Amino acid sequence: MNLTPDKTTGLGSWTPEMFIGAIRTGKHQGTGRPILPPMPWNWYKNMTDDDLKAVFAYLQSLPPINNPIPNPLPPDKMP
Repeated sequence: MNLTPDKTTGLGSWTPEMFIGAIRTGKHQGTGRPILPPMPWNWYKNMTDDDLKAVFAYLQSLPPINNPIPNPLPPDKMP
């Protein structure tokens, strides 16, 4: 929902392992709810751990932006 390192609405509380788990499994933090479109996690799931760690490090280098948004709805639940 927010790829910046904001601790409330973004990846600020995530570890590299959570990020890698999310990309590999399509689950929030690697174990939670499904990651929904438009995030194309399945396009990136075959990247190496080192490449995903580099992506995570880059995302952590961005300025944090607090961006609360509504909880996601699966495509079949959209109004």
